[in-house]
Order: sequence, then C-alpha cells, then structure tokens
Amino acid sequence: MRKMPLLPDCKETTRLVLEGEDRQLRLLERAGVRLHWRMCAGCARFGRQVELMREAMGSWRRHAEPRENEPGE
Repeated sequence: MRKMPLLPDCKETTRLVLEGEDRQLRLLERAGVRLHWRMCAGCARFGRQVELMREAMGSWRRHAEPRENEPGE
C-alpha cells in the first residue's frame, strides 16, 4: 500500500482521480484530492473533465446497446 501525504501534489492527484475510475478511493485519498482541487484550478478542471467523460461514456453505452424487441444488425 502506498503511503499518501496529507496533501497530494498534482501528479498524485491526477493518479488518484484516474484510479478512482477503477476503484473507490479511501477516505483520506478522497479528502486529499478534494483539498488539492480547492487550491489548484488545473487539477479541479481535470477532475471535471474526467467526470464529463464518465457521463458521456455511460450515455453512449446506454444508446449503443441493442434494445429488446429490436432487430439486431
């Protein structure tokens, strides 16, 4: 297990945000990311972009899946 500083730097914050796509971050990890975002506009913007991509991919998957009672291609 990686030892995380109380306030992660930009590189660590980015790593945690991307890891958060695959697993639920621990409480201290989430708190560190949120605290970093309050001080770093670039990382906060990156977090919003990741969220937007997650939502867009979810929407695309819902629309791309074949619906029941529709002929397949």
